[in-house]
Amino acid sequence: MFSFHNTTDIHFGAGVITTIEEVLQDAGYESIILVASNSQVKNGVSDLLKSLLSGKIKDTVSNIEPNPTVDNVDSIIEACHSFKADAIIAVGGGSTMDAAKAAAAAVVRDVDARTIIDDKRVNGALDVIALPTTSGSASEGTPFSVISDKERGLKVSLNSPDLYPKHAFVDPELTYTCPPSVTAISGIDVICHALDSIGSKNHNPISDAIHLKALKLAFGNLETAFNEPDNVTARKNMALASTMAGIGFSQTMTSGSHATSYYLTSEFDIPHAEACAFTLDQWILYNAEIDNRMDNISAELGFKNTREMSDAINDLKETLGLRMTFEDLAIEREYIPEIARQAMAAGNFRNNLAELTEDEMIEMLERK
Repeated sequence: MFSFHNTTDIHFGAGVITTIEEVLQDAGYESIILVASNSQVKNGVSDLLKSLLSGKIKDTVSNIEPNPTVDNVDSIIEACHSFKADAIIAVGGGSTMDAAKAAAAAVVRDVDARTIIDDKRVNGALDVIALPTTSGSASEGTPFSVISDKERGLKVSLNSPDLYPKHAFVDPELTYTCPPSVTAISGIDVICHALDSIGSKNHNPISDAIHLKALKLAFGNLETAFNEPDNVTARKNMALASTMAGIGFSQTMTSGSHATSYYLTSEFDIPHAEACAFTLDQWILYNAEIDNRMDNISAELGFKNTREMSDAINDLKETLGLRMTFEDLAIEREYIPEIARQAMAAGNFRNNLAELTEDEMIEMLERK
């Protein structure tokens, strides 16, 4: 028994950004706050959106940190109140979209960012229109928002159907300017999302089918997009893979590798996707022991079994220049027991098919 529910209207294709005025015209928005990554301000995409929406964008908020903070969210909330906003457009990577979604919910409740991450109550939200500029986070099609409170050392995930963006404009052209390092880290996130969701207790036949297609696209195109930034086909396929994986994990939530990543990011400042990929190769092996679906999916992807896929993931990480050992990350091994404990405390740890003990977690991490 399962259900499948996703309310985001997704508009996909090269140049689809230019249809935004036509798509939004019936909504009647009059005061829109634009949340834009610094690169999109610099590249002129924010100016393009202002011209396309003819005076409806009243203010722009930028300087969103890679792991969006309560201060970032509060700056968006302040702009929304100042201009009586009726919608938010977010153009950028996952951090920009996550910050916009959290702010949209806080504005409706008339609270600040810290309040909403503390009680996690989402009672409606302003409409969010998401325009991803990287192929990885997939926040444009999920009901999640992850916000950091640096002062208190917290990284909190919000989860509510009200956090689904109203519209997502997935335009591969917006990813053309991504440098190779961003292409690598965001691209490996696609594979992490898909395999973590396949390894989730909440998986279902529809999500599995979506993730299988996303994995075929990612394994087939990520290295090309990394080595050939101007390859239009690879960019398009990675954008599609990212969005498909997001639609899938919007239903299942993530599991083991994401649970292990949070402390690596909050305590040691390892980029989110790189932190997820750090243990992904191990998690899929544990899950294959529990459920032969993992071996079946590995075979459909062209691998002999999950072990061969695990090795292929490590080869891909090495090709992309991602770090693979604690020494690479400059993290002392004495922290391994605490990393294990923090992973087990994460909510999505319990989603994982393989239920590892603390000793097994430490053993897994010791292999890195």
